Amino acid sequence: MPLLLPLLLAASAATGTDDALIVDIRAASPVEVAALKHADGVRWWLELGNRMLLAGDVATRSSLPASAPLLARLADVRVEDLALRAVGCDVHEDALGRLLARGGRWQLRQLAMGAALPRDADDRWRAVRPNEVVARQYRLDAPPAAPADPRVLPLVRHVDTARWFADVSRLASWDRSSYGTTDLFAARDWIGAQFAALGLAVATPDFTMPGANGGSITRQNVIGTWTGTTLPDEWVVVGAHYDSRNANIASTVDAPGAEDNASGCAGVIEIARALLPFRPQRSVLFMCYAGEEQGLYGSERHVQALQASGDIAKVASVVIMDMIGYSEDDRLDADYESYPQWQSYLDRFGAAAATYAPELNISISLSPFGSDHMPYLDAGRQAALGIESDYDIYPDYHESTDIPANIGPNAEAMGGAILKTNVAVLADLAGASDGIFVDGYE
Repeated sequence: MPLLLPLLLAASAATGTDDALIVDIRAASPVEVAALKHADGVRWWLELGNRMLLAGDVATRSSLPASAPLLARLADVRVEDLALRAVGCDVHEDALGRLLARGGRWQLRQLAMGAALPRDADDRWRAVRPNEVVARQYRLDAPPAAPADPRVLPLVRHVDTARWFADVSRLASWDRSSYGTTDLFAARDWIGAQFAALGLAVATPDFTMPGANGGSITRQNVIGTWTGTTLPDEWVVVGAHYDSRNANIASTVDAPGAEDNASGCAGVIEIARALLPFRPQRSVLFMCYAGEEQGLYGSERHVQALQASGDIAKVASVVIMDMIGYSEDDRLDADYESYPQWQSYLDRFGAAAATYAPELNISISLSPFGSDHMPYLDAGRQAALGIESDYDIYPDYHESTDIPANIGPNAEAMGGAILKTNVAVLADLAGASDGIFVDGYE
């Protein structure tokens, strides 16, 4: 995708500064990516998924490989003035400094010389470390793709992208602000009805969250529970938030939220349809949360309830989806993120995509932030977020125009690739391999 930053051609004037290049490494080979880091004149680098910053004596560098085209040339760069800003729900709000590049749900920004690193309650800013991998394309380290597992392939083939998109459209017909009532409750009840139709035990537990005008309000998560056939006390959580917002977070109208996050919520329902005919051995909690846009309240309250009951130890794995439909072009890029101790878990999604959705290009980030995976991660559970990579340049993000038609022509391909990837991983996590009852299930 094009970087919005224009080429900066001013000569370096300050001492202790470097010139820098930002290059596109989406098509570069692993050997070429490694060579860029050690090229003549490069003193330090940053890897940002499908972008790389090369800094040092590179002002006249002209030998970039064709597979790593130049996106921007910068002057007067000091590593001390660079910062990483996590991209969350306030992505469209003004931020300090100049945007240089983006990757792995982080923005690389250049602050004024000598400016202090911004501090906030969410710790969304952090300093840059030279020679740091902020996010890395899975393909650069991937072994050859494994052949499709005959026990997994039938589950992947159960994913119906047209049916998923129809559910996105249905959810987007309601204004689902968690500050609202009528439309939010209608969506809640519809989600519950979809779960019930699949034979799941449905619950809508209450939780409290701050109201838009002070005080507190009561809202509900929607949980559809499958009890595992042989391992009922080992739980897998598949989740997404069903609430929405527009540019005014307090507004209860004009908040269709098709991409954010009818796409993920409909994905939970579609994954249930794909898994359940194969009778998972482990219990699966299919969850749609409210209150995410205001501060992850639904997922936080769920984790708190699990901790209070002692059931948190039963949660073996968590898969969260937040915005899975938009792609700026027909190159399908997605980010999967978790804490460093779950690197091997993230690699499973990369491997699954390589086999079952090879059109999907996955970048792995070990600096997670700002969605419903965080409460589970902070409770010590193995959790991952899957999200398409272009959401922060989606023109209708957090707007009243986030309607199904505006997600674009690549929506079914993008959503389908993420869903197939997740189903392939969940087939193993949930132990869903019993095909005896598949024929005529629905």
